[in-house]
Amino acid sequence: MILMIFILILVILFTILPNYSQKIAAIISKYVYRVTDSEMNIRAEIKDLKSEQETISMTEEFAKYAKLQRKIDKHTAEVKRLAALRNSKSAVVNMGVKAGIYITQAILMLVIVLTNRSEPLLLFPESWFYPLHNIVALPTGVPGGLGVVCWIMACRTAVARVTSLWSLSQSPEETQTFAADRQPLDIPLD
Repeated sequence: MILMIFILILVILFTILPNYSQKIAAIISKYVYRVTDSEMNIRAEIKDLKSEQETISMTEEFAKYAKLQRKIDKHTAEVKRLAALRNSKSAVVNMGVKAGIYITQAILMLVIVLTNRSEPLLLFPESWFYPLHNIVALPTGVPGGLGVVCWIMACRTAVARVTSLWSLSQSPEETQTFAADRQPLDIPLD
């Protein structure tokens, strides 16, 4: 019975966890790919150049103003390049987190199935599942027994149904707010 509850909790966890993989990856990326000191120096220099540029009259000292603008543009392009590089590394971390979640799930379920393949989780009268009793008993082969594989599939199906029903119950509010935001068109029919 404890194993059945444990499997149910694992199925629920691994159903919910991929939805939060971006948040997990963002937290990891925030600590691994921090803004470097050189980037911070470039940003500070951009602020200084912009404040200096504000003190210069564009019409009276156009050459100096344009020179400062070119420096600002050059530094801004460098900051954008560094940010794009950091964002691409964060995308790799996001894919790694998602893949790690799925690989961990597969390994855990495989270990559970292999360690409990010879004993059924529950025993029922054989007549309850007569046409399908061999499938329900997988991988144990005990007639009337509930196997680990069948229990995992039942848990996944139940959690998927509950999740889809929950998402359906959330969507009418969104559609109502969307419909309330739209205004009817007043088009003359002449």
